[in-house]
Amino acid sequence: MQSGGDMLEVATYLGKKLGEYKTVCPICGRGDFLIVEIEYEVPAFGLMLIVSKKCSACGYRRNDMVPLRVSRRTRIYLRVENPGDYRVKIFRSPYARIIIPELGLDLLPSIAAEMFVTNVEGILRMFLDAVERYEVLEGASLTGLKEQLARIIEHQSTPLTLVVDDSEGISVCVPEPGSKPIIVVETV
Repeated sequence: MQSGGDMLEVATYLGKKLGEYKTVCPICGRGDFLIVEIEYEVPAFGLMLIVSKKCSACGYRRNDMVPLRVSRRTRIYLRVENPGDYRVKIFRSPYARIIIPELGLDLLPSIAAEMFVTNVEGILRMFLDAVERYEVLEGASLTGLKEQLARIIEHQSTPLTLVVDDSEGISVCVPEPGSKPIIVVETV
């Protein structure tokens, strides 16, 4: 995995630098917070704005990818039935909700939501991490759900449906070459 600095170098080399400026760091309050904006074409997503932020004083850094194209709301239904389907890539925009109805799981977009790329297994691991954090923070026991998620991730044989509901129509599911998962895209 590339570090934030490497990502900036690659994006700057392959993309179009739009601007660079310094401002006050939201963490330490010093004026050493560098923001670099780059326009970059991302396969499967289209034109993106990459905003790289780094404070040379305290080391805080954050990279954001903002889609520069939007379309009509879409719902993507991915039927996961065999181990190969767990490797379907999910390009999730910051506006998308991810639902696994069979498990009652729902990942809602928020004001701080980031775009990410993962696969079905990665989505399940995100939900498992969230369940574990919830148990620690709330002192509640969700052992049944935690065990069920761990089994599904380990065996990759439980059929399930993954729904990506994107209000801006940006998210996509990309299967591996040669695989033929059931993917239905609905424009709402």
